[in-house]
Amino acid sequence: MKNRLLIILSTVLFVLVGCSSIKEQFNDGNIVFNVVDTESTNEMQAYTIEIINKTGFDLTHLTFNLSYPIKTSNGSKSNPFGIEGKIDNSTVPVNIKSGEATTFSVFAPIAEVFSDTDLLDFENPSVKLKGYFKGENREIPFAVSGYLNVLSNN
Repeated sequence: MKNRLLIILSTVLFVLVGCSSIKEQFNDGNIVFNVVDTESTNEMQAYTIEIINKTGFDLTHLTFNLSYPIKTSNGSKSNPFGIEGKIDNSTVPVNIKSGEATTFSVFAPIAEVFSDTDLLDFENPSVKLKGYFKGENREIPFAVSGYLNVLSNN
């Protein structure tokens, strides 16, 4: 009887432990933003930003946008107009496998595009990375956005 009870308890324990499915959760905090280079003149601003994927998931169909917040009397507000980042090898769609990185370049022709530069906060650009991460059987949308100086590890 003791052996039978021991076998039943062992079987139940193995089933409970073996069937527990602790799945890795996607955490967009594991997407690392590194400002590799910046260049600024009165005429333009340029950024080179490396995105490192430490999420444990492949990221697909990525888009990267940079915008300059609009100054207001009590701070700033988001700007609906942005500049799309480009990657050097121009592969479309942009995908980053887990553990890999890619670099986006953004060129902002300040004098040519923005007539009144006093209205925009060029010191604190906002960025937005959108795409999908590969779940078990599907791609799930995600987005990370915020001020570049906050998201960046530099």
